[in-house]
Amino acid sequence: MLLTIHDAHLKKVAFIDNEKQGTLSFYDDTWTRNLQTGSSTYGFSISKKTLVSDTVLNRTYSYLNERAFVSFEYKGETFLFNVMTVEEDEKKIKCYCENLNLELINEYSNPFKADRAMSFVEYCNAMDLLNMTKLSIGINEISDYKRTLEWEGQDTKLARLISLANKFDAEIEFKTYLNDDSTIKQFLVNVYHENDGVNYHGVGRDRKDITLVYRKNLKSIKRKVDKTNIFNMIVPTAQSEENSDQKLTIGSLPNWELKNDKGIVEFYKRGDALYAPISAQLYPSTFTSETQSDQWTRRDMDFNVKSIQQLETEGLKQLKASAYPELTYEFDGYIDADIGDTVELSDGGFANTLLIEARIFEQKLSFSTKKNWKTTLGNFRALQSKLSNDIQSELERLVEDAKPYNIRISTDNGTMFKNNEGESLVKATLWKGGKVVSRDVSWRWALDGVVTVGMQYRVQAKDITDTAVLTVSGYVGNTEVATTEITLANMVEQIDLVILTSNGNTFKNNNIASTLTATLWRGNKEIDKDGTEFSYVWKKINSDETPDENWNQDHSYSQKSIRITEADVFRRATFSCEVQYVGKRV
Repeated sequence: MLLTIHDAHLKKVAFIDNEKQGTLSFYDDTWTRNLQTGSSTYGFSISKKTLVSDTVLNRTYSYLNERAFVSFEYKGETFLFNVMTVEEDEKKIKCYCENLNLELINEYSNPFKADRAMSFVEYCNAMDLLNMTKLSIGINEISDYKRTLEWEGQDTKLARLISLANKFDAEIEFKTYLNDDSTIKQFLVNVYHENDGVNYHGVGRDRKDITLVYRKNLKSIKRKVDKTNIFNMIVPTAQSEENSDQKLTIGSLPNWELKNDKGIVEFYKRGDALYAPISAQLYPSTFTSETQSDQWTRRDMDFNVKSIQQLETEGLKQLKASAYPELTYEFDGYIDADIGDTVELSDGGFANTLLIEARIFEQKLSFSTKKNWKTTLGNFRALQSKLSNDIQSELERLVEDAKPYNIRISTDNGTMFKNNEGESLVKATLWKGGKVVSRDVSWRWALDGVVTVGMQYRVQAKDITDTAVLTVSGYVGNTEVATTEITLANMVEQIDLVILTSNGNTFKNNNIASTLTATLWRGNKEIDKDGTEFSYVWKKINSDETPDENWNQDHSYSQKSIRITEADVFRRATFSCEVQYVGKRV
């Protein structure tokens, strides 16, 4: 490997080559590339030896200073590094380099708030991320994307560029191209769709030609599972632009379910929250789970978005990223692949043979010795595992257990009643996934605080005033597994009281004889013809507008009809009827 030393103007001034005599040589070198940042670093050491071409005043190793640049070619591509730190003693020089210029690394971008939806390039120009860095956009797979974004604090231009990519669901990489005289030809940042494991790969390639096998092309492998930041329920909110005291929620959006490739519900929305039921089953929030609600680990998060649709999208993205443990693999050994590449890995050293598909998350290479080569594989970007049969069976069992229970309700006469008439038989069926559960199932019914148990429930219209909620709880054994509600309604029309007279209401010469009958009407239908459902108590008002206490006392019992004679009327009297049902005045 040939290292080229450039001065501050990128002019070639010296070379470091381990394969040629009479030149400087390097050792303890490490080239680190990282997928998340898109950048890379290079560190190395050289011995301070005098070359034949050196003079007393000009030693070749003196070109390796804090103003220098270092470059090398790898797989036909030039990589240029800025020397950031130099450690020196009388025998050696140790350098640490980064592949970016000082403007990107050290210069800061100020807070910024867009007043409209803007593209990736428009943000770069607005925040001056490109102009003074000689950086330009190369590949841009998200050129048609536009978003309204905001940054409150200051960031370095590099951090701001990475943050911008994340907000656009993108991955970036930096590329440097030199002219023949070593001056900068192009300094590019390529922008790719974020890897989703299906439609987009992002940085790197899908290397189906590479399978890593323990003890064959791998020295050792270390697996790390980290569930520190797991949650499986999220309530996303955002600040309303119209009202500073109001929060946007997703409650008004329709409920939905998202199934995995096995047809199992993996994510769903209910009300203001998003849920990951498989995650809740695999990683419950409590030591024991007596009820389904105990399983959820909740996270309330505020997002910088303008609409409830964007809020739902960002909330789901965060939930997907946090529903399962972060799984990484680190191994020693040579692998001829690049950062972002997807490879397969097989390791029989675990309890169950491990076979996964993952991307190269970080890579450490050394040109002086391959014993220092190290690669980290990460699954944090929608990577899928290909498991051996026994692992797959266990996972399928866990997934089967994770399927949520739900209740389906049926009735033989609906849930709407009229005028206190009718009844309906309510039946419930317990489902788990797409299958009916019938073994060891029992039901609890609750209507207006009255709880009963039984396999079905009979609703009487007369027991419902306006509307009532029937709560249905399903049990498997002694454990409540699901609950649902149905609303029952009893639409009761107004009751009208009409008093009929057998002989009118005007008489002469004390020739008074008439029967007064109280009739009740609901709509066009007379009710309580036999006078058994209601009580009818008559009252008399004298001509002087005072109650006839004696008469009222004598008629204090219920009677649907009364006979009026001259004994009951002197000149004029008013008769009324008070109708009552179950103690309630109608």
